[in-house]
Amino acid sequence: MKKPILLSLFLLFLTACGMPTHIPDRYSYIEVVDQKEDATLSEIEDIDFILKDSEVVIGLDEATENYPKYNIEQTPAYIVFEYTGYLTDDMILFTYDKEEAVSLLKDKIQDEKEKAE
Repeated sequence: MKKPILLSLFLLFLTACGMPTHIPDRYSYIEVVDQKEDATLSEIEDIDFILKDSEVVIGLDEATENYPKYNIEQTPAYIVFEYTGYLTDDMILFTYDKEEAVSLLKDKIQDEKEKAE
């Protein structure tokens, strides 16, 4: 009777010791563009390294209908979120400037690569 319990405890401790020491930060974004061809954030090198989720919204009408709380007034628009826990995301960037969104995501990718080393 003691052997199965001891074996179970041993396996439990072994599993706990094998957990990764670094859990990477995850980000998601909403990209609002006039045409699907204009969506470019998914083309950022190594974006999958930090990406939890993404959505491309075509047209300002669809964006204001789907996301009225963000008061999107023009295209292109970029909203970046940081995953902060179970079912919670915090907006960390809202911009109409593509380069600003790309720069932020590239910085986050670089930060995660450095943490993983």
